[in-house]
Amino acid sequence: MNKRLLLLCAAVLFVSGALWSQQAEVVSFTGKVEYDKDGVWTAVAAGDVLPQGTVISTGFKSSAVLKIGASRFTVEPLSRIAIEKIAENDGDYDSAMYVSSGKLNIDVKPVAGRKVNFQARSPVATASVRGTSGTFGADGSLKATSGTWAFSPAESPRDVAVKKGQTAVCAADGTVTGPQAAAAQAATAAKTATVTLAAKESVTPGVTTAAPTVAVESPAAAGDTQTTLTVTVTIK
Repeated sequence: MNKRLLLLCAAVLFVSGALWSQQAEVVSFTGKVEYDKDGVWTAVAAGDVLPQGTVISTGFKSSAVLKIGASRFTVEPLSRIAIEKIAENDGDYDSAMYVSSGKLNIDVKPVAGRKVNFQARSPVATASVRGTSGTFGADGSLKATSGTWAFSPAESPRDVAVKKGQTAVCAADGTVTGPQAAAAQAATAAKTATVTLAAKESVTPGVTTAAPTVAVESPAAAGDTQTTLTVTVTIK
């Protein structure tokens, strides 16, 4: 019985270890993708394992999908990220990446019985997982696609919660535009664009106007009756 129990425990530990590795694996890539380790830039290949400290760069129309445990990270085109941390501490899994340019799409998956912590940093902002997925940019932007993120300026412990479907932006001066303000700004920008277009066209938004009648001569034969077209334009 004791022998069976030991074998079962060993199997559980093996499976748990297989779910987490202190390296990032290249699942797939498109275009030109390279990684730098110890000062040498090398083209990636599917199946490559990248340890902590590796820097990854993607070219135009290029991307790479990395795997750490059950989690996936997509390095988007024209991006450069550094794998800052991949560690296991007291049974919990911790990883972090630094986005110096471009964007990183993040999909952190939980592991049964363990805490999975992930942090993304940029020159101006920090985003930590309280949920699961989103897109983080070096420009200080965060778009949450599921769960809840803790978002803050790079050097500040104060954060705002960014939930599924919300966007937040951190400026270079440390000013954070939270989800509600970001949504209001987007609505204002859309309204301004509509009014500007309406003014340019000299029409009132939402009002249907008739355009001038245009006389078009039929190309069939000289002397044919002219055809008149009336065009109606609606600006919403």
